[in-house]
Amino acid sequence: MTKFRHTRSLADTLTVSRALLGLCLAGLGLVRGGTALPTAVLVVILSWLTDLLDGPLARRDPSPESTWIGSHDAEADLAVSLGVASYLVLSDYLAAWLGATLVLITVGLWILHSHQLAWPFYALPYVVLGVIAFQETPPFGWLAAGYLLATAAVRWRRLRDEFLPEFFQAAASLRGGKDRPNHGAP
Repeated sequence: MTKFRHTRSLADTLTVSRALLGLCLAGLGLVRGGTALPTAVLVVILSWLTDLLDGPLARRDPSPESTWIGSHDAEADLAVSLGVASYLVLSDYLAAWLGATLVLITVGLWILHSHQLAWPFYALPYVVLGVIAFQETPPFGWLAAGYLLATAAVRWRRLRDEFLPEFFQAAASLRGGKDRPNHGAP
């Protein structure tokens, strides 16, 4: 793999921008509500794109050390998920009590370092947003679905070899398995 100087700082910029996009999603819900649905979907896709690119860019930097931002990549992912949940509540697509419950469970699992077990909970706002997008703005629903399918095809090996085994190992640890899950970022 060819190494390039300063790609880690670009990767860090993408990670920080993803966290800020989570705040933008909440702001869209607060200021524009449901009328911002197409924009919210585009912001989510943009955040997914930053997530797709930041890791490979960071690995292309010749410096072996991770930065503080790089080691908090998963928190940027969490910020976007919470931003989507906030958008859904503030746009009246999701009941406030349900949004609050979802956020509390997700953050609670995160704080307890059960990141892999938090994945389904922090994916749920994306699913709800996708369903709503298909109902209200089908081209944007298809755009998001197409992006996810393309990304799954490109990253299938990592999904199969890393993410799914980590999730199932974390789930097995709930049943009292001997192996503790890797508490790394998703």
